[in-house]
Amino acid sequence: MSYRDFDDETLEREYTPASLVRDVQIYLDSYKRRGELARLAVDHQKMHYGDHPDEWLWYAPATVRHPKKLIVFVHGGFWRKLSADDCTFLSPNWHRLGYSVASINYSLCPTEELDVLVDQTSRAINFLSALHQPQNTVLIGHSAGAQLVAMSMCNTAQHQFVQAIFISGVFDLEPIMHMSVNDAVRLDVDKIHRLSPIHHVSSAKNTPISVIWGEHETNEFKRQSIEFAQVWSQSANKRNARTLEVKNRNHFDILDELTELSTLRLIE
Repeated sequence: MSYRDFDDETLEREYTPASLVRDVQIYLDSYKRRGELARLAVDHQKMHYGDHPDEWLWYAPATVRHPKKLIVFVHGGFWRKLSADDCTFLSPNWHRLGYSVASINYSLCPTEELDVLVDQTSRAINFLSALHQPQNTVLIGHSAGAQLVAMSMCNTAQHQFVQAIFISGVFDLEPIMHMSVNDAVRLDVDKIHRLSPIHHVSSAKNTPISVIWGEHETNEFKRQSIEFAQVWSQSANKRNARTLEVKNRNHFDILDELTELSTLRLIE
């Protein structure tokens, strides 16, 4: 038995979001195609937040005189796939609603260690904090991006933000060490503790958070989200985390829910 009494096959299934969809490539191709169209429709500025060739982001400033907030999005891909290109498809709807938008790029495993990805995400957020005040900034992380955003927030030097939304994340990395994906992510016992946000919540500022997931997620993705929200809510000097299970959505199409009124209420 490897983790929580799961056999290897069950553990792989529970932590493989694609196990509950017919063809994951349909969603990934859609992200890419719609992202390309979005960058034609909305002015996106490519900005570098560091010297590494992967350290860049897309920034789409609002065109209204008084923008509501900056939304910072950090993509998923199990730390091995996708880029900031693939999530710009969210920009047009947020833009029309008066938000500035940033999509952060970071390196991928195994080319870089997970520690590097965490550091890059933190530095990208700090770079954007020089353009928009943290009290007007919403952080959103999806899947692996939720872990990266959460770890950035658990840095004692990080700012307090107006809101953070974690979507279908992995907040305890222990199961990853027992899976095939660890051939790329290369976790060991030390890294599991150091890079699992659920162990470092007490270090985070009191940013209000929401934790959401799709109805058609695996039980383990749901459990991890619920437990992270509980740990956050029970931590000293933290507001209770809001939770939301989004009906009729899976791990991949839940992103389309982010511009729906019901989800935007988490940002307002």
